[in-house]
Amino acid sequence: IYHEVEEAIKRGVNIALFATKYKSGDVFSPKKEWDLELISPIKILISFIYYLLKSPVNTVLLIVECIRYGSLFELFISFDYSLRMKKADIHHIHCVFGDRKFFIGYYCKRLINIPLSVTIHAHEIYANPNKPLFEKCIKEADKIVTISDKNKTILIEKYGVHPSKIKTIRLSIDLENFKKHKKIKILTVSRFEERKGFRELFDAIKSIDRDDVEFIIIGFGELDIKSLIKERQIEDRVTVFDKMSAEQLKFFYNNSDIFCLPSKHTKEGGSEGIPVVLMEAMASELLVVTTANGSISELVDNIIVKEKDAHDLSIGLLK
Repeated sequence: IYHEVEEAIKRGVNIALFATKYKSGDVFSPKKEWDLELISPIKILISFIYYLLKSPVNTVLLIVECIRYGSLFELFISFDYSLRMKKADIHHIHCVFGDRKFFIGYYCKRLINIPLSVTIHAHEIYANPNKPLFEKCIKEADKIVTISDKNKTILIEKYGVHPSKIKTIRLSIDLENFKKHKKIKILTVSRFEERKGFRELFDAIKSIDRDDVEFIIIGFGELDIKSLIKERQIEDRVTVFDKMSAEQLKFFYNNSDIFCLPSKHTKEGGSEGIPVVLMEAMASELLVVTTANGSISELVDNIIVKEKDAHDLSIGLLK
């Protein structure tokens, strides 16, 4: 859905997102520049009073209907969202699933009388949380998109939808993103802190002009690794994972080519002893690029680069 919205906006479609669930900072959270509306209890109350005063008969009828279908929650959200849609001059409602999001969209249509469409996946057909309401809403939709011909047949035969209202549009993926690429994998496993030399590592990555190399960072800590990566615009070359178990780490050790730990001395963190991750990497037969920080040179003799030197680090990685 994130990619569908992204593509539609690229093509000039003016989209406002009305979320039913939202988790800030999630991988697929909407972009900051996207128009996003979130549920507000205060606005729900204000909009309910507005509709009760302006359209008392229709409001009461909708309340009776939603009690019958057990959908009071969806109706009250629609009071708020429909009013915001009206103020924003929205001309069309599209619901990305045929579940509670669709029910909210249906009630919005009843309140402001604009076209309603929906994309039906599988869950809504086979395990809908409110099947009676789904049957009612699906008949009221102006257009239905579904992801498979089998779904289309079920909607026609089981739910009595006219074939002209349904269009099959299959799900898609970015083929280029999932092609197998034989790249050199450079792994760093470390706590996210200044002493581990991440700034120099990311500067080195930015200077290495090769598309056959990818970097994998695994760890946890107080240093904001993702922001450092974003600042240098190397997000497409670095993948960050959180803390892992020994078995999960073993997978990455066994499927990488080079291990890089550009440790440096800092006033707060001091210097290294002999990092266990270097022992693990060498036991996994990885080539190692590191610095002589602390006692590292007692374990590793090649490839050693200068501390705090992104240029020397890039030379070591290229070698």
